[in-house]
Amino acid sequence: MAQQTNRTVPPREAPDRRPPGNGPDQAADTGRGRGKESVGAGSGPGIGRGDGRPRLSGPAWPIVRRLLRYMRPHAGVLSGVILAALATTAIELAPPWIIRLSVDRYILGGQTGRIWWAAGGLLILSLVQGAVDLFRLYLTAQTGHGIVFELRNAVFEHLTRLSFSFYDRARTGDLMARVTADTDVLSDFFGRAAVIVLTNMLTLIGILVVLLVWDWRLGLLYVCFLPLIVHGQWVYARRVRPAMARVRRALSGLTSVLQESMAGILVVKLFGREPYQRERVDGQSAAYREANIGAARITSLWMPYANVIMGVGAALVLWAGGAGVIAGFVTLGTLIGFTTYIQMLLRPIRQTGMMLNVVMRSVAAAERVFEVLDTQPDVQDAPDAYPLPPVKGHVRYQGVTFAYDGGSQSIEALRNVDLEAAPGELVALVGPSGAGKTTLVHLLPRFYDAQEGQITIDGHDIRRVTVGSLRDAIGIALQSVFLFDASIGENIAYGNPRATQDQIEWAARTTQIHDFIRSLPLGYGTPVGERGVRLSGGQKQRIALARVLLTDPRILILDEPTSSVDAETERRMQQALAEVRAGRTTFVIAHRLWTVRQADQILVLRDGRIVERARGDAGRSAHETLLEQSGLYRELHDLQFQAEALGAKPPAAGAAIPAPAPGTRRRGR
Repeated sequence: MAQQTNRTVPPREAPDRRPPGNGPDQAADTGRGRGKESVGAGSGPGIGRGDGRPRLSGPAWPIVRRLLRYMRPHAGVLSGVILAALATTAIELAPPWIIRLSVDRYILGGQTGRIWWAAGGLLILSLVQGAVDLFRLYLTAQTGHGIVFELRNAVFEHLTRLSFSFYDRARTGDLMARVTADTDVLSDFFGRAAVIVLTNMLTLIGILVVLLVWDWRLGLLYVCFLPLIVHGQWVYARRVRPAMARVRRALSGLTSVLQESMAGILVVKLFGREPYQRERVDGQSAAYREANIGAARITSLWMPYANVIMGVGAALVLWAGGAGVIAGFVTLGTLIGFTTYIQMLLRPIRQTGMMLNVVMRSVAAAERVFEVLDTQPDVQDAPDAYPLPPVKGHVRYQGVTFAYDGGSQSIEALRNVDLEAAPGELVALVGPSGAGKTTLVHLLPRFYDAQEGQITIDGHDIRRVTVGSLRDAIGIALQSVFLFDASIGENIAYGNPRATQDQIEWAARTTQIHDFIRSLPLGYGTPVGERGVRLSGGQKQRIALARVLLTDPRILILDEPTSSVDAETERRMQQALAEVRAGRTTFVIAHRLWTVRQADQILVLRDGRIVERARGDAGRSAHETLLEQSGLYRELHDLQFQAEALGAKPPAAGAAIPAPAPGTRRRGR
């Protein structure tokens, strides 16, 4: 069942009884699914909030170690990178040796001819180092971007497997930031930081070994400064990590506000709230700026600190080494070589601080990425799940109770619901807004799992069959329609990509949209624009319904499928749908009661319970039976048809007609 989701639509069922942040109406309209819910590990509490506030984080090393695991599939290429790093280190260590030899033997010894050999050796080493660095940098960049490509795809694939309850909590802008900006940050880790840190560590170790071999006294003098460097890096890392985390969260908040503003631009302009939205964006942008400035304030401390420590060390070595040269126990070449190596030490120590920035920024981004990957879907296949065989459409709910957050303090959206729909039967669900109608039908394809009770199709417990096969048998079309930025034909065939043109046109004719499509210059190839902005509400609704019909589901769920069309089109669509429903079990969420007069069974819901029900027979319809009972159904019927008699548009079943709020007036433009 190809699912399409519009999370920006406010919940339509049980809004007053749902915990804040949860909602059932995430599927704009649903055809047949192909995928299978997958298992993660752990959970992602608070995901999508992106408020920029610091959170408690664990040690950085486990996250770094987990990042390094993504390099394992590229072990062959990385072996070449490591060999290149070793070669680079060896080449970088060679020039001071050559300088020392040249000074002590050739210059002081007066061997002018051999100085050219030393100079030529330095030239050759620089050329070799350039070639090795070119090879190393290219392989590193290629590998880094390849790993990020795989990771980004893995994150998106996992997002498509998560349950609807996850998207009830998450924000689109925040998820986009995790998939794009956060994974981009990791390219610096894989493409630069890991290899540079390795190269620098090899260089540091190599230089210290050479210094101790040349003169252990001068070497130990310099080694004494290493604890100050290590301690400085440790303190620096502890401070820079939360700063980088604040930057990532601030960027997430900015992305969320921008996405929301662009998605709701029609509402923004309709109510003249452009200044308010600009203030929101300015506020988030300012928070992002302050987070970056705060991080820069910390990162700017490392370079001065490292320079001071290294400068003091160099001065002491020069003082002690100069005294040794005068005393005769240190050669001049050794002292020059020492000072050269000390200058070389500045680069890896400085770079290590810079790479700490990259690593900590990557750790902050990786935490957010792994939070998604570690989120476990609430709905997933049982270990022994089996594919649902071809069904006739016998649906049964037995003692079903459901609450959105599932906690002990949650308010139930459905309470002890029992119903049975025979194959081919038309079941109408009516009741006031918030009664639980949409929640009830969302449990059938397992958008959510009930906390109590059992739901079966042809006797098969829906929790015992695979999610993909279950949703293949069910088609859903809701009022909140989502169309992709593609052609009309591609949108209709979205749930059945192998459909022929004749099949696509059959579905369009059935939903009374074929003639309109044919009147367009590009016909079925006409682009619909983002979210179908180039089409009217009724046109989008009919295309969405055609998309569902093309999947040929055995069970249909229709949420007022003709609410956005004119009366004549609605009449023709109702006739066509009557033919399409033949042999299919159909659930219709009805807001206009005249559309359910021919229903085989009518269920009336209030506060999550079925308070009235009736099944038609040869002598009397379910509609007539409920009218005679003078209960809630009769009240909804009378309210709606009294409005029609007065010439007003009938309200949805059970909907109150609100009066203007005290003190309000229509705003002029």
